Amino acid sequence: MLTPAHRPTASLCIVLLALNSAGCHQINRREAQTVLQSSTSADTLKKVVGVTLKDGRDIRFDAKTRAFVRGDTLQAQVDKQSVGIPVSDLQRLWVESVNPTKTSWLVLGILVAAFFAIGALAASQMEYAIP
Repeated sequence: MLTPAHRPTASLCIVLLALNSAGCHQINRREAQTVLQSSTSADTLKKVVGVTLKDGRDIRFDAKTRAFVRGDTLQAQVDKQSVGIPVSDLQRLWVESVNPTKTSWLVLGILVAAFFAIGALAASQMEYAIP
């Protein structure tokens, strides 16, 4: 089994893994025309992770790539190949964003877990004198 010194570390890792599964990122499906016409579309397009076409097909873009509009075409990468999709064929854009509420709870949970792990470690190192 685990030695007493490794138990708090293992417990902290399990807590962090559980909190990480909660995830801070979320993907919102937004109407394509409203996103493309908004003044912040350049910032939003940095976070587009996929699209739904008007014929109902879903296309997910490669991770860590950036979608951008050139003329009337949305350019992105799918399976490491450059793809151009006419803006007129888009129904929805999948925009990834960070959920501030989940992120705040995750940070708070990590701080509480770290506090208790350090306290447990400190308590296990203390020697008590019995009169």
